[in-house]
Amino acid sequence: MSSHTTVEIFGRRFELRATDSSERVEELARYVDRRMRELAEVSPHVDTSKLAVLTALNIADELFKEQETEPGTRAEQIRQRVEGLIARLDEVLTPS
Repeated sequence: MSSHTTVEIFGRRFELRATDSSERVEELARYVDRRMRELAEVSPHVDTSKLAVLTALNIADELFKEQETEPGTRAEQIRQRVEGLIARLDEVLTPS
């Protein structure tokens, strides 16, 4: 089921239809708005279209970095846990 909601991003209103809840869409819009405003502060002379593209690229970069670090981080956590379990097994199985 899709829902209709109106959001405001960087001073422009957008009528959207989405499968997520209106609250989720509004939360995402606030995030995009905040990121655009942050970028506009450091680049005040950039037009809105270019600002939107730069913001999209920055958000995509965040996503890619998160995807790149998550598997490695998770693998490291698993490796450490396995090493800990092996050490405990060695203690239990090694005759005294």
